[in-house]
Amino acid sequence: MRNVFVLTLLLISVVLSAQSAKPKSYIISKEQYYTIDVRAGKPAIEAFSQERKWVGDKDDSFVKGDRINYTAAFEDISDIEAFSISPGQKKEKVKNIMTEDVEIENIFYHDMKYKYFFFDRLEEGSQTFTSFRKQFRQPHFLDAFYFRDGIDCRNAKLELKVSKNVEIGYVLQGNDTDKIEFSSQPDGDFTKYSWQMTDSPRDEQFNDAPARSYYSPHIIFYIKNYKTEKGAQEVVGSVDNLYKFYYQTVKNINKTDQSALKTFTLDLIKNAKTDAEKTGAIFNYVQSKVNYVAFEDGMGGYIPRDAADVFQKKYGDCKDMANLLNEMLKYAGVESYIAWIGTRHNNYTYEKVPTPIVDNHMIAVAKLDGQYVFLDATGQYTIFPGFTPFIQGKQALLKIDENNHKIVPVPVIAAKENNTTGKMQIGFNGGKLTGKAVFALTGFTKSQFNGYYKSTIEKTDMLKNYLSRFINSINTGNIQISGDDLTAQPLEIKYDFTLEKWTKDTGGEMLFKPILFFPYADSRIDIEKRKVPYEFQFNKSFDFEYEIAVPEGYKVEFIPENFNLKTDLIEADITYTAGGGKVIVKQKIATNVLLLQTGQFEAWNNAIKSITKQYNQNIIFSKA
Repeated sequence: MRNVFVLTLLLISVVLSAQSAKPKSYIISKEQYYTIDVRAGKPAIEAFSQERKWVGDKDDSFVKGDRINYTAAFEDISDIEAFSISPGQKKEKVKNIMTEDVEIENIFYHDMKYKYFFFDRLEEGSQTFTSFRKQFRQPHFLDAFYFRDGIDCRNAKLELKVSKNVEIGYVLQGNDTDKIEFSSQPDGDFTKYSWQMTDSPRDEQFNDAPARSYYSPHIIFYIKNYKTEKGAQEVVGSVDNLYKFYYQTVKNINKTDQSALKTFTLDLIKNAKTDAEKTGAIFNYVQSKVNYVAFEDGMGGYIPRDAADVFQKKYGDCKDMANLLNEMLKYAGVESYIAWIGTRHNNYTYEKVPTPIVDNHMIAVAKLDGQYVFLDATGQYTIFPGFTPFIQGKQALLKIDENNHKIVPVPVIAAKENNTTGKMQIGFNGGKLTGKAVFALTGFTKSQFNGYYKSTIEKTDMLKNYLSRFINSINTGNIQISGDDLTAQPLEIKYDFTLEKWTKDTGGEMLFKPILFFPYADSRIDIEKRKVPYEFQFNKSFDFEYEIAVPEGYKVEFIPENFNLKTDLIEADITYTAGGGKVIVKQKIATNVLLLQTGQFEAWNNAIKSITKQYNQNIIFSKA
């Protein structure tokens, strides 16, 4: 999301602030004033932003500098003023204002840049001032305003001065929106709308948190329409209007000669017998042969490049890949569409936030045997017919024709599809465990592993680290891997292992913990500290089976009771069976939540506490 004051080194600042005994820095005020008018038959949108901070720790990254985000193709930044005032009232102007490109995910490119600068000679008690003006050349793209920041904020205010010839809409999202004071009043030919929040604590930063749009209070405002001599001109504010805007960006694509692409496509699928086989072949080709490259080209951030051109050059961004997929599928006779979509980074729906801010990605969607199949070629190791995990549960806006579109929900993939199966044969050699293991990975679990494995140079070290992620002291050897491809077949890892000091001899009895892998053992949440949701990449499941040979000269004296837990968030099942000189332990666990809300933390912790208690259960062998 775009936020005018988004500063870098966020995590470092939190750590430094926690260690520092100096007074906490804070924002005295941050304010944005917009004027939205109609001039010469077009919207005229101008904004003035100003921010003032008080410096506690001069090394706090939140006060050392400022950053102004903008879209170069659609926005003009001017009149930047930045200075500090020391406690002794000495004014120090910023000397250098630099410009950089915004680094974003390998998806929808928004032509974003930022200007940044640093304040000199800060000391405790200094104040910093930043102000600038921004003009918007495209009425569809307006900023969101966040009332909180990385440090405490005494006063945050957004004011819109809106012409009587303009109709606006807005949406408040995030926590504590009831603490935002709203007012409106006439001002000549305008109406002033104001939203203000005072004495806001900082947005705390936590690992595995979703994007700020899920919890930080903010407002998204937009122009519904404006009046001219020709009547009301629609902008956004409804799904229909948003689609009309999107359609204009794609209506003239693929006008060049596509014959080479068509010939290649027909040759690629010549041995495919079904639409699913055709789609799989096309998807695998685009995914593996077209390299992702982000472009910085104004509306090129929204208009897909010609499919024949992307095919010839073998590079493009998400919308280029989506367009190429869609064209190839059409040549193959498969029903398909290009579609706009917002990733899980955006906590918005089309119905609630019908503006371009809802989307940051584009995919292709095929219809196979009456079912929609979502094709996202930006995931380098995605396994057809799956898709990337960051579009789960989101909405895809399908382009049907000029006047028709369709919103289709993307499913959340069940834990059983993203599975790690482990089978271990365990024996005893003195006080040491020895054995053989085979692991099989499917779905997102396989794709994620492939991403790490394929990009690692020292693959043996990577595998050893992966296999020891639950047991630091395990020694692995003779590691063999197969199925590290883009097929739906499981990826398989075989290895030998030894484990020291895993048994305890009490004189005539041997105590042994049979559970060797501990999923989620360290995932309890500090309810007192954490105030934001916890995000999981995807639902996953584990199925481990331990075949334990009874040590020579011993018999089974005790096995733990079976364990079963089923909640809406997580499920676990552990069973013990003894017989035939062996003990078989089966351990299953699966998660069923992508976003753990703060109100669910206690239930999650209680479940994890119950599960981890089972990890410490012992089997007792006694002398025969």
